[in-house]
Amino acid sequence: MAQARPGWLGRWGATIIAGTCVIVLAACAAALWLVDSEGQRRIADQEREAVSVELDLLTQIQAEEGNDALVRSVERHAELDGSHSIYALRDAGGRILAGDLKAWPAALKPDGVWTAVAAEGFHMDVTARTLQGGLELMVGRDRSALEQFQGRVIDSVWLAIALVAVTCLLAGAAVTSYILAKVRGLSGVAERVSAGDFSARAKGASDNDPFGQIAKAQNLMLDRIEDLVTGLRTVTDSLAHDLRTPLARLRRHIEEGLVANDGEAKQAALEAALADADRTIGTFAALIDIARADGGLSREAMTEVDLEALVMDLQSLFLPMAEDRGQTLTVAAVPARLTGHKPLLMQAVSNLVHNAIKYAPEGGRVGIMLSTDGADAEITVSDNGPGISAGQREQALQRFHRLAPGDGGDGLGLGLAIVEACARLHRGKLLLEDNAPGLRVRLLLGAS
Repeated sequence: MAQARPGWLGRWGATIIAGTCVIVLAACAAALWLVDSEGQRRIADQEREAVSVELDLLTQIQAEEGNDALVRSVERHAELDGSHSIYALRDAGGRILAGDLKAWPAALKPDGVWTAVAAEGFHMDVTARTLQGGLELMVGRDRSALEQFQGRVIDSVWLAIALVAVTCLLAGAAVTSYILAKVRGLSGVAERVSAGDFSARAKGASDNDPFGQIAKAQNLMLDRIEDLVTGLRTVTDSLAHDLRTPLARLRRHIEEGLVANDGEAKQAALEAALADADRTIGTFAALIDIARADGGLSREAMTEVDLEALVMDLQSLFLPMAEDRGQTLTVAAVPARLTGHKPLLMQAVSNLVHNAIKYAPEGGRVGIMLSTDGADAEITVSDNGPGISAGQREQALQRFHRLAPGDGGDGLGLGLAIVEACARLHRGKLLLEDNAPGLRVRLLLGAS
């Protein structure tokens, strides 16, 4: 698989950065439009309120001091506020008596209505009021100064938006580069594993961030995959080696039966062939049990198991075997229940008890103990036999590993492997310890 190009951000990264910048710029533009619209509305409301006050004041001057005083007041206002305000006064005949305009705006609407007009170099929002004697007074505000101020503000805002855009571009490039570097690291590990390098592990698993959590989970998964692949290779090699002998014996017994002249010889050959076939079938059945446990049985196969009843049933099952060897088989159990796979638990504990009886001496002791620790349970099987040395305990858990023939190791070498697979399925573990003398095997079962 081709490695991702590490140099530039790539099309995906550029798309993310561009999209982020567009979103930020759109948000800034929308904010600018809202601020500008609200600002214009508030300024317009304040100016119209001020104009209304001025109209009231000039109307009062006419009422109290007459038309001449009104004309002088309009001239004075026009002279003092000429850069921003617009004033005009005309008589009933339409003649301009005072103010900034030479001609009355034709577009001016009736009393109290604000009108936008452009006349004599002014851009105005004006309103008019009819006074006593047919006089008509117009007051407005020139928008030129406001528009210039607004233009300068908008230019400044656009400069700020440009700075924000550049900052977003740089920040987006940095963040995207960091994310892509982490993703390339994780995908690179996956590519190495797919190429057969099962030792590859993701870096940064100890980091306390989302990528660290992903790396940790990926490494745990790869550890499990490596264990399974290694186990599969071991099983394949061991199976090919260990089945060669029983199959060869099976063939030899069949040939002996074919060439035998008397019935007893044929019968003996058939019985020997049947024993070899049963042994081979037992090997495959044990491997299937281990594979099912390692693969994780479905939740539908899990039920509530009464562990106390399970160990009591095993005592009844193996007591005759122990008595035949003059051994004592004792059980100490407390009430305990666990959600698990009952047939596999039964087989796992049966393997432990059978091994204990087999390796314990005649007249020896075999014990089964069931204890609990919160929601967890522990089944311990002990004996006073030869035990397993500390250096051999790890090997004893491997598939097809058998003890030395002198120690009575004539089994398939899969019994403890099944127990360990059962422990993993039930979120526990299998421990081999010294019983001084003998062996103590602890099957720890976690709550599901």
